[in-house]
Amino acid sequence: MIRKNLLLCKIIRIKTSSKSLFDSYMALFRPELETCPICGSTGNCHIHDYYGRSIIDFRSGRQEKSDLCILRVFCESCNHAHAILPDIIIPYSGYSLFFVLRILGEYFAGFYTTEQLCERYGISRNQLFKWIALFKSHRQEWLGLLSDAETSGLSFLKNLAAADSYSSFSMEFIRRSSRSFLQSHRNPILVSPKNARYHQIVFVPDISIF
Repeated sequence: MIRKNLLLCKIIRIKTSSKSLFDSYMALFRPELETCPICGSTGNCHIHDYYGRSIIDFRSGRQEKSDLCILRVFCESCNHAHAILPDIIIPYSGYSLFFVLRILGEYFAGFYTTEQLCERYGISRNQLFKWIALFKSHRQEWLGLLSDAETSGLSFLKNLAAADSYSSFSMEFIRRSSRSFLQSHRNPILVSPKNARYHQIVFVPDISIF
């Protein structure tokens, strides 16, 4: 997959849906400018095919499920196909980045009990605690043991929301860990063409829709 930088702004400013952001970004996307993450060639990618997936946001006080059309590009240089995933999408998750960050923020702020939070967002306790554990693990990975112990979950999330460019953080996180922030499992190490579709890389500069 190729991760793309969409959130080149403070995410606290964003009021529109993940679906709208995704569609706006992909309308400007030009596959012929892509660099292949496998062979490194530029200018050899073209539209290969599309596949459908859904994403869940939280808007107007309820879950909002939207269908996305994910583009895959094909590199004529090395014969590999890559899905194009902007950073509003968490790989292998049906929930949007905004949805998960919102729930984590309200959990660490103590606005609701666990039961109230799960009922409000229509999720299970098991799902909530998986996100909390994953967030704590990634926060520690980013900050290091000492800084992590000194930084609360709420403080970390506030800093993320107010950062000038969320994409700068997400790009660096991928470079350090070979997976996206809040992605539940690592991508396989690229050792053969068989797992090439799991390879994850980010290229900049990127398209700004703001």
